[in-house]
Amino acid sequence: MDSDSPQAETDEDLRRLVSALESLVDGELAVTQLIACGPKAIQPLREFLLHGRRRSVFQPRMRAVEALAGLGAKSVLIEYLLATKSVADPQVRAAEESVENTTARRLSAWRDQEAFQVLLAVCRRRLLPGAVETLAEHQRAEAIPCFDRALENDFCRQAAEEGFRRLGIRARRALVLSATTPLPYPEEERPSSIRRRRSALALLTEMGIESEDWPELRCLLLGSDAEMRARLAQLAAVTANSDDRSTAATNLVASFPELPWYAREGAENALVALAPESMAAVQDEITRRSSLPTLVRAADEVLRTLVRINTKFGSHLLHLPRGDDISRSRQTG
Repeated sequence: MDSDSPQAETDEDLRRLVSALESLVDGELAVTQLIACGPKAIQPLREFLLHGRRRSVFQPRMRAVEALAGLGAKSVLIEYLLATKSVADPQVRAAEESVENTTARRLSAWRDQEAFQVLLAVCRRRLLPGAVETLAEHQRAEAIPCFDRALENDFCRQAAEEGFRRLGIRARRALVLSATTPLPYPEEERPSSIRRRRSALALLTEMGIESEDWPELRCLLLGSDAEMRARLAQLAAVTANSDDRSTAATNLVASFPELPWYAREGAENALVALAPESMAAVQDEITRRSSLPTLVRAADEVLRTLVRINTKFGSHLLHLPRGDDISRSRQTG
């Protein structure tokens, strides 16, 4: 298709341009030319998107969405998102989800109540990364329940975390509640619920908490998840009293062998920040591990980390208040 070809004037011309969306060579050019046709291209594009054959190759339908967005056809994009779709073939279903995600992202051009409510409705029915991303851009607290559920979804978690970050302090209390709520029950918590609570604690360590939040969070000190213990220790270093700081440090030292690599640096910094309460737990564990056979010690990454932390204690404590000042500051934490 020649880029200098005249603008489509007839229904037949429009049908040819819509058909060209299927072309590997001319598909992107067809998008540009359809947008140039103006509002008269909306109806054939709507027919293609809503009633055209769905296939495992998603690019043609995604191009139709791009053209409709370029034409400002908000109502057609909403109509497509809200339409009931029953697709049995898993490959075709995955392709159609790609088109839906693109459609949800293109609704970011409209920051109005209608678009917001449509995105919420879509997420209540089924979480889509594109819908969660666009909801995050609205920066509205009404989306918090959606973001909270999306923290349990591996595909949507990153977008949900960004949504919470954009809300900032308005999301703090919801994150505290999420971090302390195992679902469906504490004794039978789902793996997805654990991942949600880890994520909520990670966000709280980024945002910071108020002293009023700690009494609710301290119940997690005795939890069994190593990553949550690490996050909680980071929060305790800033907010907790001396007894809770000691408990957090002891539990974190015991959890070090189970920590994933990406949580190790934060845990190390937390133990340093928890000094002086963390010193005894670190030194006791160093002593215990140092009594292991030589070959075991040589391969003990946890021992090397604890020794490094112990070395940092000296310079860290130079900046701490001493004597009764330490006790008073912890009691008011």
